[in-house]
Amino acid sequence: MARDNGQAFAELQGWIDKLNTLDDLPSEVAKDVAPALDAKIRANISAGVDPEGKPWQLTKEGKKPLTNAGAALTVRAISSVVQAKLEGHVALHHLGAAKGNVRRQILPSSRLPQPMTEAVKQVAVKRFNQHMKGK
Repeated sequence: MARDNGQAFAELQGWIDKLNTLDDLPSEVAKDVAPALDAKIRANISAGVDPEGKPWQLTKEGKKPLTNAGAALTVRAISSVVQAKLEGHVALHHLGAAKGNVRRQILPSSRLPQPMTEAVKQVAVKRFNQHMKGK
C-alpha cells in the first residue's frame, strides 16, 4: 500500500529532526572508539610492529623490544577526541630518542593506518544508525 505525501513528509521531517540532534554523536563515537584503538595499539605492541604493521628493529641481543610498552600506554576519549599517550622511556623509543636512537613507532603520527581507520568507521556507522533508529 502506497504512502500518501503527508506520511512521506512526516517521515522525512523525523529524519531531519534526528539529523539536527547529532551534536553528541562525535563524543559518543570517541567513547566507543577509544577501547578499540587501545586494543589495536596493544596488539601491535605484542606483535612488535609499528602502526603500519612493519616489524620493529630487534634489540642488540636479537630480542623483541618493548614487550612491556603497554604499561606506558593510555588511550582515552576527551569529548570528541581520542587521545593516545605514551609515558617514560617508551615514549623515547617511539620518538627514536632513547639510547641507540632507534625509532620504534607505537602511535600513528601523520594519519591513521587503515585497520585503525576501519575501527573508527565501524563504530561511527553503528552509532549513527542507532541514533537514526532512535536507540
